[in-house]
Amino acid sequence: MEPRPPSLLDRRHVARPSQDYGSSSQIVSTGTQSSSVLGMQSSSEFESNENVSVQDEISTSIFRYRKLSYYLPCSSWVGKYNRIKLLHDIIAGLSLASFQIPLSISYATSLAHTDPLAGLYSLGITPFVYAIFGSVPSMIVGPEAAISLVIGQTVETLVAHRDDITSIQIITVTTFLAGISLLIVGILRLGFLGTILSRALLRGFISSVGFVMILNSLISELNLTKMIIDAPEHYHTPFQKVVFLVKYGPANYHKPTATLSFIVFIILLILRSFKKRYIVRYNWIVFLPEILLVIMIVTYLSYQCDFNKKYGISVVGQFNSQGFEHLKNPVSKANRPLLPLLGQLAVITAILGFFESTTASKALGGIDNAVVSSNRELIALGLMNIIASTFGVLPSFGGYGRSKINLNSGAKTVVSGVCMGIVTLLTAKYFLPVIHYIPNCVLSVITTLVGLTLLEDIPKDVLFHIHCRGFNELFVFLLTILTTFFYSVELGICIGCLYSVVTIIKHCAKSRIQILAKVEGVNRFTNAINYIDVYEEGQDVNIEHIEGCLLVKIPEPLTFTNTEDMKERLDRVKRFGAPDAHPGSKEILRENIEYVIFDLQGMTYLDSSAAQILFEIIKAYQEDGSFVFFARVSRAHSIRQLLKESGILNLLDTNMKRVAEVLPNRPLSKPSYFRSVEDALITVGRIKQVPDKYGQIKDDHSILSNTLINSNLV
Repeated sequence: MEPRPPSLLDRRHVARPSQDYGSSSQIVSTGTQSSSVLGMQSSSEFESNENVSVQDEISTSIFRYRKLSYYLPCSSWVGKYNRIKLLHDIIAGLSLASFQIPLSISYATSLAHTDPLAGLYSLGITPFVYAIFGSVPSMIVGPEAAISLVIGQTVETLVAHRDDITSIQIITVTTFLAGISLLIVGILRLGFLGTILSRALLRGFISSVGFVMILNSLISELNLTKMIIDAPEHYHTPFQKVVFLVKYGPANYHKPTATLSFIVFIILLILRSFKKRYIVRYNWIVFLPEILLVIMIVTYLSYQCDFNKKYGISVVGQFNSQGFEHLKNPVSKANRPLLPLLGQLAVITAILGFFESTTASKALGGIDNAVVSSNRELIALGLMNIIASTFGVLPSFGGYGRSKINLNSGAKTVVSGVCMGIVTLLTAKYFLPVIHYIPNCVLSVITTLVGLTLLEDIPKDVLFHIHCRGFNELFVFLLTILTTFFYSVELGICIGCLYSVVTIIKHCAKSRIQILAKVEGVNRFTNAINYIDVYEEGQDVNIEHIEGCLLVKIPEPLTFTNTEDMKERLDRVKRFGAPDAHPGSKEILRENIEYVIFDLQGMTYLDSSAAQILFEIIKAYQEDGSFVFFARVSRAHSIRQLLKESGILNLLDTNMKRVAEVLPNRPLSKPSYFRSVEDALITVGRIKQVPDKYGQIKDDHSILSNTLINSNLV
């Protein structure tokens, strides 16, 4: 964006028109006065130039400030920050920390199979980076359940078969590569790629993740984690884990662990339904940290009653409570062999995180209700994960659920996330020894609740698509779920994305040309294909066409993707009578095509590949002896220039010379484009009025009827 040049109203006229001061004697007699007037003019000129320079400086300063606030969004709200906003942000940050800290620990231990610090540091460090580069004031970044699950499956597989690889190494490299991927995509301004992930694909993936989360948590809630590791067979896919539960679960589950898990699950369900029921009447209930309260009570009981020794209930136990000793180097010599190995996982992580974050950012809105740029958010997420990877944390992205709670809690800026991060880091510094006594099954119960939340909207979405006959969306939904269930979450999202890309390509490659015809009893032309089904069902609806004339409407830009399909459809019209006709369908056009009129009003873009194919189409029609006319061609210079340089205009000029031979007394159109379809039809009607070599005049009542000529075509 360049600074706006001064308008005419802003400019000061330095050279003023000469004024008549009278005769020379008057000038001499008033010499002093004239000198003063000239001095005033000189002073005014100097002030005018000074004002212009000041305005230019102001415009340049405004431009620089706007450019800075675009690339560094924190500069747009720092100057407006005050104590009232700080108070709101602190309250929102404390509310978020109360339930996000337990969730982060649960994601790290139950889903990602790594140290709790990887989840806590992800929640505590990344909000500081996002506060500088992020543009959504209420966005809260941190570890995500779906992404933690995807990483956990890889950690589970690699750590079990490779003794030289640790979970922290896998997480560090994955977070770094995901950040690099997002940063590159943002710099290249490819944020529009998020549109390839349809809502049905996302719902299928989220549903798959919810089911897998519940399944994995159930193994921990029954205390079968060690058994599934020591089992002679490998149980990695969700389907294999279901087989494992059916085979080993009934006889080997741990009763105290299962009982505690069931009690905590019921309590949390009751508290959750209580909040949903009364949150409309009492808004303050949203601040009730039921998860934190339950964990604190269970942890206290675990400490007092020694659940681990007396009842054999597994607890988090010992881990690195002093924090990571030093920063991690994602590209160190020990980590380099993992870079190609984890490339696919990093790309999937980046795709899922980007889609989740952009969905949340578009729903929440930017600073001062500004439109959120997907590319800026990509850069913010990329830098955030690159920096965070040096601490060995889980990948961090924006989440709509917690961001919405943050907004409802009264947050004003991204400082609320910073406050949550400070509380999280203080917890990691001073309260980690308490985490030692948290039962693992309780963290798994929290994961189960999150999984159930992800499954809540499935019935509504499925019924909606069934009601709307969205069979393609249902197929994507089922394809993603089944692939995830029988293979893995990574393959499920890959297959779903691949199907979406193929669908988009198919959609772009399909031409949408219309063959126009006249509806009987209606003085207008319309798409004949719209009436084929009604006609074949035997209803009293008939369409008629102009004898020997083909009207083709091109309602879309022509590119290399759809012009080849247009050529094929026009060939079907020539052979079978309709662009979408099956070889055995009913013919619409039975005689030879003598006149072809292209309505190009919708062709707002044309590339060279499309122009080449269009040239071949026109040339083929002319070689068959047909007249070809263009109507309503765009006035865009780029389109008309390409029609000229591709030779299409020469073909049309040759066509108009043939018209001149038939109608010698009629002036030719320059250039060879008709202003309307109606004008082209009138020319066709005049040609049909010329007797042939036998002196016969062709039937032309459908061309020259006054009603037709005066009607609004197309």
